Amino acid sequence: MNRSQVLVGLLLALPGAVGAQTPPPTVHELRASPTTIHRWFFDASLPPVLSVNSGDFVRLWTATGNPRYFEAMGMPREQIPPELYGVFQGVEGQGREDHTLNGPIAVRDALPGDVLEVRILSVDVWLPLAGIGFAGGGVLADQFPYVVDRPLRFTEDKRAIVFAPGIEIPTRPFWGIIGVAPPIVWGRVPSPAPGLFGGNMDNPDLGAGSIVYLPVHVPGALLSVGDGHAAQGYGEVAGGAAEASLEGEIQIILHKDRHIHWPRAETPTHYMTMGFHADLDEAARIATSEMVAFLVAEKHLTHDDAYLICSLAMNLVVTQVVDGTKGIHAMIPKEIFTR
Repeated sequence: MNRSQVLVGLLLALPGAVGAQTPPPTVHELRASPTTIHRWFFDASLPPVLSVNSGDFVRLWTATGNPRYFEAMGMPREQIPPELYGVFQGVEGQGREDHTLNGPIAVRDALPGDVLEVRILSVDVWLPLAGIGFAGGGVLADQFPYVVDRPLRFTEDKRAIVFAPGIEIPTRPFWGIIGVAPPIVWGRVPSPAPGLFGGNMDNPDLGAGSIVYLPVHVPGALLSVGDGHAAQGYGEVAGGAAEASLEGEIQIILHKDRHIHWPRAETPTHYMTMGFHADLDEAARIATSEMVAFLVAEKHLTHDDAYLICSLAMNLVVTQVVDGTKGIHAMIPKEIFTR
């Protein structure tokens, strides 16, 4: 039995997944280039750069780091990966351009009300150069009312960031932005704030092996991925991570019989719900309410029991507090469910 046959069998076994009438999964490649990216927004009217079927795989190379940003810090041109010059051709200014997003990717047969499942099969550092900084923002904006930028280098195996002599920070790569197009009536939506469509969730737990579930708002779903982070602490308190160019592979699965209002996710060990709001308390309320709804629908608990289980076993984690719309994600361990 070949790889495609195995994959088809797995897809047909997925409850609610489209697969019975679709061809064997295809592996696509989507490299960041001036014709395959958009920057700093989501928009349902943006034409797709790739169309896929449910079950297809997409190999991604996402880019972060306008070469002029590194040149402005005095870095010689020969030390800047040439791939960045190609992706950022024609981009003016010295901004790092973190929100350079691959996509959008259209998913055939996706309609509003469906759910898009994005399996993150792998994600690694692609180019050995990243940047971090703050610009009078973050949690301590009053204490740091100025601009600081710093290039970051990696160890040879890209498994750690050499922050300073004697300080190496292990890499934990993930895409800060995974999102579908918002409802068409919203028009063009700036990408910094996450929302019902996912987007700039900046969640370090969404690395390799995790699954993201997104509600579909427009035909085709129009998925975009980018804002690579090689490492980030919960909260992202200074306003940035190790903003890096990443490579990896995702699988996209369309569900016609599932309906969610907010993005959800899971890791190999936990179920996850999310809340986004300008008020951190309200974000926590949304994430908790979503977990209660998940436990009632998926684990068949009563509403009361679901709430009690959340108090016993659920952890609330501050995802980020620096994007205007703050993020909380709720985590409940899979191991507590023995059947």
